[in-house]
Formats: sequence, structure tokens, C-alpha cells
Amino acid sequence: MVSGHGILIVEGVENPIELRQGDGFLVKPETLFSLVDNPSTPTQWCEDIFAECSGNSLSFGGDGEVANILCGYFSFDTTGAEPLLSLLPSVVVIPSDAARSPLLEATLKLLAIKSTEQHMGSRIVVSRLADVFFVQAIRAHYLREQTHKSWIAALADPRLSRVVKQIHRDIGRPWSLKLLAAEAGMSRSAFAVHFKDITGITPGDYLTHWRMYRARCLLRHPQLTLAKIAEMVGYDSGITLGRAFKRFTGVTAGEYRKRSGQGPDSQL
Repeated sequence: MVSGHGILIVEGVENPIELRQGDGFLVKPETLFSLVDNPSTPTQWCEDIFAECSGNSLSFGGDGEVANILCGYFSFDTTGAEPLLSLLPSVVVIPSDAARSPLLEATLKLLAIKSTEQHMGSRIVVSRLADVFFVQAIRAHYLREQTHKSWIAALADPRLSRVVKQIHRDIGRPWSLKLLAAEAGMSRSAFAVHFKDITGITPGDYLTHWRMYRARCLLRHPQLTLAKIAEMVGYDSGITLGRAFKRFTGVTAGEYRKRSGQGPDSQL
């Protein structure tokens, strides 16, 4: 919200969210929302409004108080973005006090300026600034939600961050509770309890979740056999991986591979 104010109404969120100058928000894919000046104001579909837009800016509405809004979307590979998007609520609000962090505030100002330009290369600049804004917005969200249990919370823990980074870096290693605890510099029992306290799941479950995520990503490459993928994600054979994959996802690896190229990207 560059200037003015508005009211954000999000499907599944009980109360309307008041937005003032400097506030921002992200809405997850397939979440219906309305941005209005008053909850009783009739709404129109964004597609219908933007169909009349010939450039990067649009004037719309009546003769009430003017609100200037900077908007856009982020496009993600659905499978690749799953570990992050699955942790986010349907709407992430970035209040103006969070936006006052030097980098986030500077990024928003540059976005507001560059998004109205028509110079050569402007779209590339806006795209890169949007990437920076997204990272900063997610960081601001998790700094405000420090009690949320997730793998991101583990990254903020000095001992667990080493473990999570090693799992992500070397998922094919035959990890055991003993090896993971050694990475954290803790006893097995203390590590297991601490890991679940921070992430909400056991180390073994986290390892399985991440292996299945990597397997889904790799299954999209037809040149990779199931046996090769199994080796890459820490299973001793394609058969073992296939059984674990079916148990975890509800579909066989072959069925998933056929479907994986058919879904659209997610947008936020």
C-alpha cells in the first residue's frame, strides 16, 4: 500500500484486515481475496479490471480517497516451491513497521519507481527487485512468527541449522540418528527431543519428507531411472524407493512422473 488505506478480505480468514500506508501482503495460490475501501463495497474480478490496462499503471474506482497500490505476482515451480509454500498461511501481512527494515524499505521504494518505467531492461530490474522483496518479506514474516515450528525455525537454531543444511546438501547420505546428532554436537536423545521441539516432527520424519520432496523433483527428469534417483536420495534400490514413495504420496513413482509435467506453476 504505497499511499491511502484499504481493507483486505481473505477467504477462510475470519476478520477483515485493515491495511495502511506502507503495509503489504502476500496471498497464497488459489486463495480468493478482495481489496476494498469498505466491506460493503461491490467488487469486480481483477481480470476484468486489468483487461483495460495497456501499461504498467491503472486508475480505477470512484471519487473517494485515493489509494496507490503496488501489486504483482510471483510464479513458482509447484513442486520446487512446496517446502516453502506449504509453511505459509493463506495470507502473509507485512505491516509497515516490518517494512521499515532498511533493505525492505529501499526495495519497496525502488519497485514503486521502476514499475512505472518503460525503459529498456526495466522488466528485468523489476523482476530482480521483486525476488529481493519476496525473500525479505518472508524473513520479516518468520521473525514475527518465531513460535512457528518448521524447518525454517531450525535454521535459526545454531545446532540444528548445521543438521538441516547437511541434510539438504547431502540427502543421499545414509543418515542415522547417531550421525545427525553428531552433526549437532548433541547426544541422540537430547537431539531427537530438541529437533522435534523446534520443527514439530522427528528427525526421521523430516529426513523422509525431504527425500520424498527431492524424489518428486528428480522424477520430472525422464532421463533419470528410478534406481538412479534412489541412489541420489538415500535409498538402496529403486524398489525400496518406490515402496516408500507410494506409502508417502499415495501414488506410484511412475504415475507421479506421468502427471508431473501437466500441472501449472503456482502463483503468489
